[in-house]
Amino acid sequence: MAERARRIREAVTVASAELTSEDHAVTVVVGPGGAVRDLQFTSRAARYTGAELGALVVRTIREATGLLQRDLAETLAEITGRRDAAPFAPLPTPAQLRAELDRDAGTPR
Repeated sequence: MAERARRIREAVTVASAELTSEDHAVTVVVGPGGAVRDLQFTSRAARYTGAELGALVVRTIREATGLLQRDLAETLAEITGRRDAAPFAPLPTPAQLRAELDRDAGTPR
């Protein structure tokens, strides 16, 4: 049980996704919850107005966050052995993870 909890914490801590916009103007790296860890622009970004570039950045962050959520959900399914959840289901909250781990350990919370 403790090993599973450690693996879950590690998976969430190191989780990230990198995505480059289709036109290669913007690259983002996001962590859990959509936290932006890195944001880079190429010279192609200069073709956009400020509003267009802002929209492109937001769209790329959202797509990267979706990718991260899918990858992390698959990793958590592997760790917990639960394959019954839909692959694109929202990630469980920390409280839900704690409750599940407590149930597995037979410890009420």
